[in-house]
Amino acid sequence: MEPVQNLRETNSGFEITWLGYLTVPFVKEWKKHSEVWTSAKGKIIQLDLNGIQRIDSAGIQFLMYLKALSQQNHFSIKLQNHSLPVLKVLDLLGLVSFFGDRVKVKKEHSNEVEFRYGTRKIN
Repeated sequence: MEPVQNLRETNSGFEITWLGYLTVPFVKEWKKHSEVWTSAKGKIIQLDLNGIQRIDSAGIQFLMYLKALSQQNHFSIKLQNHSLPVLKVLDLLGLVSFFGDRVKVKKEHSNEVEFRYGTRKIN
C-alpha cells in the first residue's frame, strides 16, 4: 500500500500526517524529503500517527533515526495520536520512553497494550 501523507508548515514548524503502512516503501519515499528534516533547525515537527495501519522494523528504525537526527540538528520531533498498531509495537519493544511523547490510549484499546516493558522482574 502506498503511503499517504500531508505536510503542513506551521508557525512553530511542521505538522505531518502519515496514513497507511510505515514500512520499507514508505521510508524510502520519506528519505527523499530530507529538506524537511534539515531545514527544521529550532522548529517542532509533529508526526500524526493516527492513520498508520501497519508498522514494521523499517518504520521503527525510521522513527528512531528521526529522533537522533532531531538531536543532532537541533529540532524537536513529537509523535502524536499513535494508532493501535504503532502503540502495540512501541509497547512490545519498550520504546515509549525512548521517544518521550505523551501517549493516549483509547479506552477500547486499553486491554491491547500494557506498557509493562521494563517493569517485570526477571527470575
